[in-house]
Amino acid sequence: MKLFEVLFVAMGCAAATSPMRAAPLEIDPRQSKIEVAVSCTMDSFVGHLERFQSTIEWDPSAPLPAKADVSFDFGDLKTGNNDRDLAMLKWLRYETYPTASFHLTTWTQTGGTNIAQGQLIIHGVTTVVQIPVALTRDQTARGIFGEVVIDCRDFKLPRIRKALLLTVNPKLRVKFQLIGRMVSPQ
Repeated sequence: MKLFEVLFVAMGCAAATSPMRAAPLEIDPRQSKIEVAVSCTMDSFVGHLERFQSTIEWDPSAPLPAKADVSFDFGDLKTGNNDRDLAMLKWLRYETYPTASFHLTTWTQTGGTNIAQGQLIIHGVTTVVQIPVALTRDQTARGIFGEVVIDCRDFKLPRIRKALLLTVNPKLRVKFQLIGRMVSPQ
């Protein structure tokens, strides 16, 4: 035995010689999605992210991810209407604030619900959000499912009103499912 192993065994810490490490979760883009539902006076629609980046790490023995960072470019958020997409980018001041990101800071539990708490950055403003999350797992696969309502005014974005008739609800519903497989840590 190596010297440090002898010391760990002597101190009753034999299990500490091979600690589990968080492993990356490789997201499957075909099964994963992030959507934004918007309600308006005359119309409602859902925007779909064509692409997003994520770094999620999960200790295979732990019930919750140890790390989660998700980001995207607003240019990849598509509503199915090019004029609406261009108006959205103008409203967001896309040239100055092209991206949004979420950084997990902690987990809490309310009843049987897991709550992911983290920092959401949109339009250059950081806000703490709490997201109820459902998790699935088997030997190598993991799923993270959640939905949260965000208020655009919290990110210093103006309320949208046109011609005194059309009003966009400033509260947007963000729904996501991130499905992937565990990758062995290097």
